[in-house]
Amino acid sequence: MSIAGLCPKCGQRVLHVDVESVVGLVGGESKARCLSYSCIHCHAVLGVEIDPRAKPRPRRRPTTSAPG
Repeated sequence: MSIAGLCPKCGQRVLHVDVESVVGLVGGESKARCLSYSCIHCHAVLGVEIDPRAKPRPRRRPTTSAPG
């Protein structure tokens, strides 16, 4: 027995979802790796969450331009 909901956009049963890795932004800066779940029928986003298995993102140092 499987438990399935309905897509709020197309009304199809949601037995499978497309999972995509995305980057969460706060104030225009990337802050966390996230997972996005979307309907396989109409591609509506069903949910997004912070990826609990993701490794921390490396911090980039500000680039300094060389004089010249």
